[in-house]
Amino acid sequence: MRNKLPFILLALTAVSIALITVFEHQYGAKAAYEVGYGSWWFKALWGVVTSAALFLMRKKRLWRNRPVFLLHISFLIILLGALTTSLTSHRGIVSLREGETSMHYMEPEGDGYVMHLKSMPFYLTLDSFRVEYDADGVTPSDYVSYVQLSDKKDGEKMRISMNNIGRAHGYRIFQTSYDEDLHGCVLTVSYDPWGTAMTYFGYLLLAISMCLTASRHGKKRGIVQTNVEKTSEVIEENRTTWRSILLWLLGILLASYMVIAIAFRPLMPILRSPMLVVHVGTIMISYVLLIVSMLNRNLLRVAVFFLAAGIFLGAMWANISWGTYWSWDPKESWALITLIVYSIPLHQKSLPWFQSERHYRLYCVLCILCLLMTYFGVNFLLGGMHSYVG
Repeated sequence: MRNKLPFILLALTAVSIALITVFEHQYGAKAAYEVGYGSWWFKALWGVVTSAALFLMRKKRLWRNRPVFLLHISFLIILLGALTTSLTSHRGIVSLREGETSMHYMEPEGDGYVMHLKSMPFYLTLDSFRVEYDADGVTPSDYVSYVQLSDKKDGEKMRISMNNIGRAHGYRIFQTSYDEDLHGCVLTVSYDPWGTAMTYFGYLLLAISMCLTASRHGKKRGIVQTNVEKTSEVIEENRTTWRSILLWLLGILLASYMVIAIAFRPLMPILRSPMLVVHVGTIMISYVLLIVSMLNRNLLRVAVFFLAAGIFLGAMWANISWGTYWSWDPKESWALITLIVYSIPLHQKSLPWFQSERHYRLYCVLCILCLLMTYFGVNFLLGGMHSYVG
């Protein structure tokens, strides 16, 4: 039972996140954060999951398998970075009219209904705000604030726009909104030197450990295929069955839907980034592989790795564009749920139930439902910041 406890808790966490997204749709993001994501019980749940995982890692002496050990440690570092961000970061907004100067920003507290005035170690002056357009003169291509940053020592001019942030004294400044008359702007100010750095280190370690784990798994699989030719032949035959072909087609159709949705709509300024292709492309590859892995579980590991990579590439992009690498947007939340449910069958030694192909495929039905909810359901049922491609 102790071997199963971390996975039971992880599944409970996924269910909790799903319920919070439904609650958020009914009562709003502020209420969802107060009752769910920012609550003591949610943080405690993650703490218990982490403790149970550490206990199982110690019991299994996971450090003897360095790539897998580093893989799990990277997730723990990412969680620790998220906790550090929640405890030490500062974030708020500053509204400026052209020619206006301020060294203060408004920071929400708790549920977000109470705002506190905070000081920055520099002054911001808005010189001008501009909306840039495509060649048609109608479609906005970017929102740009031209500001001056000054302190007692020197001054500096900055161009702050979508996907182009300003930096000063450890603070990051993001273009957020603008006044209707186009003579004022709203900027987001973020200060998070420790949590972001720790989380990014976790991302880097995750990328390295995934490559090492995939390489080691590939070598083991090659040895098995060399010594057991009949098994290899069965696998090859399975790949050519009509069911596998249909699943490949389904995955490709799902991927095509996203590509078409992006290609045939004018892109919002925030989407005009090279990260769009990298993030969406990685996610689409993972979705195709996840669907086909229902019949060919040899693809599950690489599919989960692609999904994890896609999620964290999206987190890095969000940190550039929105000022935070994780905001518990419904799309982010359901992507995390999908990652959790698909990663559980990878632990067959701790969960022998998944050693049965029949059990694994039954479980994959639940996985695909989560995947479809992430891909379609969030846009049509829950909304959120990612619904602009829906």
